[in-house]
Order: sequence, then C-alpha cells, then structure tokens
Amino acid sequence: MSKPIGWGKCHIITKDLDTPSAKWTKIGTPKENTTKLTPTKGDKKEAPIEGGENEAVKYSANKYVLEYVLRRLAGRKKPFKDANGVIAHRYAIFVQPEDITVPGPRMDNTVVSLADEFGTEEGGLLTYNHDGLKPDSGNIVKWSTIATDLSTIAEGETLEDTAVVFTDVDAD
Repeated sequence: MSKPIGWGKCHIITKDLDTPSAKWTKIGTPKENTTKLTPTKGDKKEAPIEGGENEAVKYSANKYVLEYVLRRLAGRKKPFKDANGVIAHRYAIFVQPEDITVPGPRMDNTVVSLADEFGTEEGGLLTYNHDGLKPDSGNIVKWSTIATDLSTIAEGETLEDTAVVFTDVDAD
C-alpha cells in the first residue's frame, strides 16, 4: 500500500517576527504549481594534492528560498506591507501539504521580498520569496506537521500559537 505524498493544493501560514503580539496568519491559495522550496548547494572547498587527488573536501551550508505566487484578485490585499518590493519585517513560514499527515517545509526566520507583476494573460501576480536565515536553533528548513487542518482556515484569519504546535519529523 502506498503512503501519502506531499503534493497537491498547499496552505501557507506566516508570522511576523518583529511584532511581539503577532499571530500566525493564513495567506491566500497560491497560483497552481508555484510554491517551491529551492536549495542552493553550499560552496565546495577542496584540498588537492600532487597528482590531482583531493586530500579533503568540505562544503559550506546550503541556502534556501521558498517562493510562491498569489494572484491579484478583486478585494485581495497584499499579505505583507512593502516599499517597492522590500518587506521590512522578518517572518516565519510554514507550508502544509494537501494531506496534513505529510510534513511540509517550515522556516523559523526569513527575509521576504516581492516582485509585483502584470500581464494580460495572467493579470496581476505577486511573487513572494522567503530567503531563509539562520534560526535560533536547528536547521534553516525543518520538515514539520501540525494538527490543525489549514484548509479549514480562511485567508487572512489568524491562529494562536497554541493552534500551531509543530512536530518536527527529523527531530531526535
């Protein structure tokens, strides 16, 4: 019997880390197939010896960016305040897959940027990038689940921290 996969319609929540009273907020459903976590492999350092072989190899840490695109719909406001694409505050983000038993990527500390686009084929599009920063503890990307089914939460609604208790699947 096959096990569930984390594909399909996802749901995203974010939390403003620079506002002490901030709660988790559900953002709109992204445009189809635009939500993606992209790693950039860390730099490779080699210690070659005579003959061209390596005596040692070392990698620096990977970098991560989580990207998604929201459509500009009638009545939809931007989920983050920006000044020409620059978003001043830092945010935490979690992506819940369609099947909530499958872990989704979570980043505890990100810088967010926006590319505001328009074309007659797609209309207005908001492309958000969350660049991962080193968190207080653990990896930049943590694979997690929460018990709350985010599909039952409306866009713009907030959640208390008690409703967003993460289970990190790779934690010891």
